[in-house]
Amino acid sequence: MNLQRLREFFIFTRKERNGILLLLFILLCVLCLDFALPYILPERKYDLTAWREETIRYNAEVSPKEGPLKERYEGEFDPNSPSLTELGRAGVPEGLATRWIKYTQKGGRFRKKEDIRKLYGMTDTLYQKLEGHLVFHDGMEGENVKINPGKNFKKELSGTGKIDSVATIPKIVKKKFALVEVNQADSAQLEALPGIGPVLASRIIKYRKLLGGFYEVAQLREIYGMSDELWSKASPQFAADPTVIKKIDINFLSLSELGRHPYIGFRQAKKIVRTRDTKGRFNGLADLAILFTSDSLQHLMPYLETREGPP
Repeated sequence: MNLQRLREFFIFTRKERNGILLLLFILLCVLCLDFALPYILPERKYDLTAWREETIRYNAEVSPKEGPLKERYEGEFDPNSPSLTELGRAGVPEGLATRWIKYTQKGGRFRKKEDIRKLYGMTDTLYQKLEGHLVFHDGMEGENVKINPGKNFKKELSGTGKIDSVATIPKIVKKKFALVEVNQADSAQLEALPGIGPVLASRIIKYRKLLGGFYEVAQLREIYGMSDELWSKASPQFAADPTVIKKIDINFLSLSELGRHPYIGFRQAKKIVRTRDTKGRFNGLADLAILFTSDSLQHLMPYLETREGPP
């Protein structure tokens, strides 16, 4: 980086300098206020006796030694379709039971008993108490099951060779989802897909608005909260139509309009406006090669256009 390009980082307009001074003044006022508040507002004293007694009583009720799980519970339930009542009778805490049910309602499934350990809040002690009460109604664990070519299958006890029961092979029907065009979908359509909740659906729509649309489905991976596991589950249900994306004209948009685009940002927007003001309009998108790296320009290219006349 030469000296001229280094100096560009420290060149500010008069408005920018005034803005920096104003921010410094506000910051100084906040620091002074934070320092002075303890002297201006006296510290209030609270009586925490009742709260401590209630906390001790609650901890005694759900203590792992006594166990939220009823030791004499003899029922069974399917971990892939539990009810709040079943989990409550089994001694699962209400918060964990609520997360468990939400996970299964959104398409999550447990393939074996050990999978429930992944639930947030599931302790080893609670799992050991629940393990003997878990029964898979829509398919047995693969370790202890042998399926014969006929209509029925035999469930064998591990290591004994004795037949415990004979049942009809259940028919597992996988739920199918119609493809969702991500540039036209609303919140309800996005939330209907496996693993997409209201928060992530809102982020998808906000990011789509900032971009001007998605030209490929892979851009969804840039959204905060789109984990690899969720992406592998939801991506086959998405489609993107690049013909409907909203393009931006770099010759006529203002600094603030250019800076709001996620692939440009305000630093690059300032360079675009400065180059446009000093050298004139961009004759083609290739002129931007001096301002962007090849990778950045490749991502940005589908959103750019240059027109000869005013819009």
